[in-house]
Order: sequence, then structure tokens, then C-alpha cells
Amino acid sequence: MKNAFQFGVTDGDGIISFVQWVLICRDNLFFSTQCHSKQANDFAFLSSSSLIATAGHSTDNRNVCLWDTLLPQGKSLIASFQCHDGGCSSLVYAPQSHTLISAGKKGDICIFDVRQNKLKQKFQAHESPIKCLALDPAEEFFATGSADGDIKVWGLSVHVKLCTFNGEHTKSSLFRSINNGVSQMEIDEMGRLFSCGADGSLKFRTLPDNDIVNVL
Repeated sequence: MKNAFQFGVTDGDGIISFVQWVLICRDNLFFSTQCHSKQANDFAFLSSSSLIATAGHSTDNRNVCLWDTLLPQGKSLIASFQCHDGGCSSLVYAPQSHTLISAGKKGDICIFDVRQNKLKQKFQAHESPIKCLALDPAEEFFATGSADGDIKVWGLSVHVKLCTFNGEHTKSSLFRSINNGVSQMEIDEMGRLFSCGADGSLKFRTLPDNDIVNVL
């Protein structure tokens, strides 16, 4: 639709909602559904504005789900995966390889082929909850950020650990909390990894040189 765009939001009740905002008209809520029974944490578009993946926590352990928002709401769930014991915290989609990467609250990573709706690989990336993911625009590697403040970089085609940055965003506390650690990450076209965290800092590094370019 001309002069229109859409955005989505997930919430603590497990609901995902999409709004189409038309510049010359008004806001239009066109899709809303209970995607997870306990909590919805993240979502990602899958190559199309109508196909999405959601991350959350459900009583039946279907913590990663695929949806087609053009279908009737009762038929919009097209695939679901029982994975990530304790819930899924974050998602990122690699469109060139049709690969969906999901992160769990117990530190595990799942790799899915969305063309076949199939789990390809699962491995333990951190000992603490993974809070966020970031994908290299060239789809050669991705990064995981955990609640203990560590950041790790992994190969995408071959899921091996390329490097680790320990304690990048560690907040001193007597109590271990999921609110600590790495809050958000982004990788740009120049291979720079940007991250921020509960310690109040913003950092970026040039990969794979591993040098901190700037710390705020």
C-alpha cells in the first residue's frame, strides 16, 4: 500500500500485534493473536511482511512459532517448535540462507531451516540466559549476548565459535538477574559490533580485530 508501513509489538501476556499505519488515513490494527501462552519476547519478519516468527514461552514448550498473517487467525499458525526449555528470548532471520536463529533463556541456540520448517542444529552457547542476537549483514556470522555480560561470535554456515568478549556489560550485583548483562547488539556493513548493556555503556568493536574502537 502506498504511503503506508507496518510495525509489530509483543508483550508479557504472550500477544503479538501488528499495526499498519497509513500516512493519509489512520492507524489500522490488522493482526493480533495469542502467540505464546505465558510470554512473547521477540519476533522477526521472514522475507515477507506477512510471514513472521515469534519467540516466547508456552506451557506446551512451543516456544518458537511461524505465522502467516494473511491467513484467517485460526489457521495463521503454520509451524511450531518445541524447543528452549524455559522459553525463547530472541530471534534473528538470515534471508539469504533462509535460516532462523533463536536463543533460549538457558543459554542454548537453535538453527532452523524455514523452507523445510526443520530444526537443523542446537547447541549450548552460554551458561546464562541469552538476551539478544545480532546478524552480520553478509550472513557470515552472528553474535550472542548473555545476562552475565559476555558476547560471543559464531560462524553461520559452520556453527563454530569465532571469538569471545568476556564481561563486556557486567553490572556488579550481589544477585544474578536476567536484567543484567547485554541488552542490545547490532552489526553493520563494516563489520563493527555495537553493544549496550545494564552497566550503562555503549561499545563498538571492529571484527575480527577485537579492538574496542570507542567506549561511551
